[in-house]
Amino acid sequence: MESNGQVIVRKFGQALAPSGLNVVGVADPARWDALAGPAHQSGVLLPGARAFLVVGNGGSAFWEAFLADLEAEPGHLIDDPNPLDSFARRSVLAADAALDGIPRRWFWAAMDTDVHLDFRVLARLAGFGAGGRLGLLMHPVHGPWLGLRAACLVAADLPRAVPSEADPCAGCPAPCVAACPGGAFPTGRWQVDACSSFKLAGPVCEGTCHARVACPAGAGSRYPAEQLRYHSHRASGRAWLRSRLGVPEGADRFAGDGPWWGDWRSRVDVSGR
Repeated sequence: MESNGQVIVRKFGQALAPSGLNVVGVADPARWDALAGPAHQSGVLLPGARAFLVVGNGGSAFWEAFLADLEAEPGHLIDDPNPLDSFARRSVLAADAALDGIPRRWFWAAMDTDVHLDFRVLARLAGFGAGGRLGLLMHPVHGPWLGLRAACLVAADLPRAVPSEADPCAGCPAPCVAACPGGAFPTGRWQVDACSSFKLAGPVCEGTCHARVACPAGAGSRYPAEQLRYHSHRASGRAWLRSRLGVPEGADRFAGDGPWWGDWRSRVDVSGR
């Protein structure tokens, strides 16, 4: 028989499923607190916190639901600098009713949020996978094709995951390293500074990540080219979306800036420095 906590997580996951947010897990706040600085302790973020509910997406289902949302309402693109983040937020809040009556606080994996948490840490603690050579969490089904969208501290007992300690890249011949044109693996593991410097210097990686595409894990969940373009180069990604929707460039209020590698890294410092 399911516990009350298991029922809550199951119903919440079912409510999220139509939006393509198909990866849900629960992290132990005590494990988070052991890594987080004073300002990011779970009891500071939410007094009485007992579980961290973490939401993500694997594969292309979330992107497809996002496209359907834009086709139904093009204003969600032209009136919003970060339409994908906003779609994730609307989808999560629509499913929030499944948590009715539980004291809770939501946090968002987005640049325009008030509190920035390191979702890589939260997702690992929630059982989404372990860190791989690519600098990404490697999901057991989706490999590196995993997006992290939201987390909720709740004052209720939910069934917590046990984080994996296994190296997901053990035994792999590392085609990601060979495929990277920017030499972003000087020690055999991805380094953000080498990657971002090469990317800013020219267009070679403008619409994709060659290393990520070369990864054999989760090949069936690989993002379509248009989704990769949006994540890798927001301006050209928005241009593709406008073309799909038949929206003139002049009607779009935003150019599509980012992603901001260095700024993002400083904002999500889990130690709270």
